[in-house]
Amino acid sequence: MPFSRRGFMKWAASLSAFAAASRARADAIPFFMESVGTEFRPALLPSQKEVWEHVKWMAGLGPKFTGNKAHTEFVEFLATQLQSLGLEIARDRYTFPRWEAKRWGIGIQPASGQLFKVPVTSYWPYSGQTPPEGETGELVDGGTHPAYRLSGVEGKIVFVDIANEPGAWGEMYQPWGVLPRGTAMPATHSMLRSPVNKLAPFQKAGAAAVILGWTNVSDANAADQYAPFGSALQNIPALYVGRESGARLKAMAGSGAKATVVLEADTFPDAPTETIIATLPGSSFDEVIIVNTHTDGSNALQENGGIGIVALAKYFSRIPRAERKRTMVFVLSTGHFANSYVPSIRGVIAKHPELIQKTVAALTVEHLGSREWVDDAALKNYKPTGRDEWVLALTRLKSTGDVMLDAFQGLGDRHIAVINPVKGGFFGEGNALAAAGVPTAAFMAAPDYLCAASPNGCIDKLSAELMHVQLQALAKALHRMHAMSAAELKGQNV
Repeated sequence: MPFSRRGFMKWAASLSAFAAASRARADAIPFFMESVGTEFRPALLPSQKEVWEHVKWMAGLGPKFTGNKAHTEFVEFLATQLQSLGLEIARDRYTFPRWEAKRWGIGIQPASGQLFKVPVTSYWPYSGQTPPEGETGELVDGGTHPAYRLSGVEGKIVFVDIANEPGAWGEMYQPWGVLPRGTAMPATHSMLRSPVNKLAPFQKAGAAAVILGWTNVSDANAADQYAPFGSALQNIPALYVGRESGARLKAMAGSGAKATVVLEADTFPDAPTETIIATLPGSSFDEVIIVNTHTDGSNALQENGGIGIVALAKYFSRIPRAERKRTMVFVLSTGHFANSYVPSIRGVIAKHPELIQKTVAALTVEHLGSREWVDDAALKNYKPTGRDEWVLALTRLKSTGDVMLDAFQGLGDRHIAVINPVKGGFFGEGNALAAAGVPTAAFMAAPDYLCAASPNGCIDKLSAELMHVQLQALAKALHRMHAMSAAELKGQNV
């Protein structure tokens, strides 16, 4: 491992040999690359078509839930791509109890009348599992989140109303700047995510299963949502239903109706999954810039940071090493969708303290090319608005805030808010790096469909052109980071 406690010097020595090979390769670089300076050169960035072909291939694999077959294949693809560029590859390996749903559904037997099936919008990942015949019990009303009614629910199926809670951006964030200039950042913003974080109250009360009914989003918006964040195995099965189905179940609760909840799943103890660390040496080994993302996710938006990382690595690998001021380390971490078991970027920080000590800046790349989709007023249709989704560039420092504003300036009607997360809200893969004292800018979009594991990977909601424009801006940001001193990146007066 290149940045292990004992192996750092060995890693540096190996890179010396690697650098010699790099110089030999530099002789073969086309003549137009030899004059590349510190400014962004569009010709060196992979084309929009090349990047989009990778996104389409990735989406075709299906959801890349942590450690599943699709995720493993994607990680190997990324490692192979980066190695083919001449980067040195290392891997951090983890094992965890992987959970995978395979069959789910709800049946209702009224006190009088025919058995009927209820459409399920999604399941709660890592909630629990049932035997093939499911769990059957009286359907009871468990109240509305967070005011649960859990008295007398032992052995019963508990129905609970839930509502999506938009993020209070106006309270959470202080803008360093908003683009296009003169645009106002929304005071609130919707990212669909269940407000119920833990099922422990229901388990403790002895319930057999839980049904969660959305009240304020369309069924199309709620469909296939996969949100395991913070959840270790809950040991009580839970399913989600849409508005109309939820209203029907709530009306039947307590009437003597019985519900059968089926959630069959397999668990795989000690399932392997890997983080990739790819190193591109610069003219100095004393200072490092980290470019990072996660590789696991539910759709082509959630997962495409890895494709973006490959494009950026290819771009900078085409610049002669002597013109790259600092060594670049590209980190593609696993565990984003199983973070109760696998530490994601936190694991890299813990395992490789020498890397963090040498890191003068970090750029986190997540969720590229997102277009805006919203529910209509009647909550019947989920449809595109024709606009780009708002993007956040989170950073606690004005110095890195200015870097992002400069990089994204002049891109037209692209909604981006460069913000200081003053009241929580520094989410995603950049949070731990910033907490470790690294000047970090984290780029991401967070639409309602961010966690939707739809059959087509939500690729219909992405823009190849927008993704490529964003990659150009991110390359510009990295150029600017290379040009600044470590003190300047920290916002210190020099």
